[in-house]
Amino acid sequence: MPIRGAAKSEVGKVRTKNEDTFGFFPATSFYVVADGMGGHAGGEVASQLAVETMQTSLQETKDEDLTPILDPEGRSSLAGRRLLIAAERANGEILGTSRQKPELTGMGTTIAALLFEERGQQASICHVGDSRVYRVRGRQIDQLTEDHSLIQQLLREGKISEHDAKTSPHRHVLTQALGIGLEVHPAVRIETANPGDIFVLCSDGVHGVIEAGEILDAVTHASTDLRTVCDTLLNLANNRGGPDNCTVIVLQYEQS
Repeated sequence: MPIRGAAKSEVGKVRTKNEDTFGFFPATSFYVVADGMGGHAGGEVASQLAVETMQTSLQETKDEDLTPILDPEGRSSLAGRRLLIAAERANGEILGTSRQKPELTGMGTTIAALLFEERGQQASICHVGDSRVYRVRGRQIDQLTEDHSLIQQLLREGKISEHDAKTSPHRHVLTQALGIGLEVHPAVRIETANPGDIFVLCSDGVHGVIEAGEILDAVTHASTDLRTVCDTLLNLANNRGGPDNCTVIVLQYEQS
């Protein structure tokens, strides 16, 4: 696959442990950021379980005869179906583990995942919670995921302004996460990747303190040095107080 990438994760300046986990699997063209939550070691366990379970599921469904999924725009994808199955299995695995181990009760995690088709230019995106996927195409950046959060719901309903949303005490309240309940509704979106497109996957420790325009600037200034993009974004997050764990994956789709 014509994909180049880099990834980085740091604990930040406030937290004492890193509950984020990222999966970087070039051999299967699968990439995921998971932001765990829960007492004791719960968040770390949940995010690791999500990444491991999703990777295993994608390997298991590689040759299965599945029905392609249709995204809200009517775009069809077999990879999207496999991602959806993987997320649902991860939800069950996290929930089952928390029920077996009382000290992990209440643990959960977000995910933002990207799976490239082995043939063609299709990129399937799956997310739960408020970890995000952005795409940089030329001098434009687009957020390809919509947070599963109370604030996003209020914004959609016109009950809060963009200005007030940034400082609301409810801005970290999620409406969905893996491992919280039996039912989960991952969002799947299918995109066509153009040569030169750059995809940025990140936890809210990054996008919570860095604007989309600043992500665009970091990508633009670093040109093709994806590791520098990761360093720039995490340094910026930490310089702004590093209030949370911060994780980023940067991928560039190249001409095959």
